[in-house]
Amino acid sequence: MAQRFTGTLLSLAAFACYSVMAQDDAPETAAPPSQEAPAPVVKPWTLEDFRVDMVLAASLVMFVIVLYAGSQMNTSKAKEWIGHHVEYLQSQFALVGDKADKTVLVKDGPSDYLLYVSGRRNVQYGHWWIKLKPRSDIVSWVINVVWTLIGFGVWETDRVEVNMTLDKEINGRYVLAVLPSNKAKEIRDARFDLKTFTKLADAPKLSSKYSVYSESQKLTEAVMNSHVCELINNAPDFQSLIISSMPDYEPERYKGDGDLRFELSFNISNQKEMVQLACELPDVLGGLTITPEIKNRLRKNREELEKKEAKRSAEERAEELAKKKADAKKAEAERIKNMSVAEQRKYDEKERARELKKMQKKRTKRM
Repeated sequence: MAQRFTGTLLSLAAFACYSVMAQDDAPETAAPPSQEAPAPVVKPWTLEDFRVDMVLAASLVMFVIVLYAGSQMNTSKAKEWIGHHVEYLQSQFALVGDKADKTVLVKDGPSDYLLYVSGRRNVQYGHWWIKLKPRSDIVSWVINVVWTLIGFGVWETDRVEVNMTLDKEINGRYVLAVLPSNKAKEIRDARFDLKTFTKLADAPKLSSKYSVYSESQKLTEAVMNSHVCELINNAPDFQSLIISSMPDYEPERYKGDGDLRFELSFNISNQKEMVQLACELPDVLGGLTITPEIKNRLRKNREELEKKEAKRSAEERAEELAKKKADAKKAEAERIKNMSVAEQRKYDEKERARELKKMQKKRTKRM
């Protein structure tokens, strides 16, 4: 075998030598004339090559310009509005703005501004939110336009939302709302306090553009006096007024009435009716006389909710007690299962003795 392998290697070596010698003896062929490699052609740059970059750069510049210009425009609008009303507000409240920073408006985002007030009869404190269109946010603006056009949104407006928490000593805790008639049902159904406690009421002195929902017709007549109705009727920028001592969302546990507060919403304008209403309404509510008839109606509305809460609490306690009993029974069964034979025998004897005593007691009672 080794000899055969060696012979094969020698044959391959001889063939390789012969091939090399044959190449050396072969006549040299003329080399082809040398050709220089073509020089690379460089295409000159044109504006067409930077089309995408130019679009991106222009978009970025436009975004920055809109962001800055929109923010500045909103700031100017907020300052302009507060400039028309700050003197009147300072005549109504001891504190207007942030006393520590000596500023009237606090910016809370690119389109929201906050004004804090306190120090007035019948008022604990109040927040005036100036909510402007998102002029600095193109994306939000486009989304709002699209959703509004397809019927799932409303047009953004420059508006003010006043949230005023009234003094704890004010008499009466109730729910009442003045809403635009075309949106009244939608707003009412979306809030727990309005949906649970109020019904449609009649306010003859109020414009037909608005609907009143209240706990009592007598309460409506007391709150919606001539002056309040006049301020609302003469203000084209009015949106809604909600007076409530209940949460606007359904709580996990009913805890009764909280502090009386009101939420007044209106479009921004230089007219003073809505600012005047926000400042005078605490005095109207503070001087309100709650008659026995109104008190009875308010009490009945709350008794119904208290009964539901008591029933739910009783059901939850019963479920918790049943669960504890089931857990105790399961633990006892597990303990018995792990007993030895002798321990189980003793346990069975005790159980039989206990059952026997129970039967004897029953017989004694019958006799």
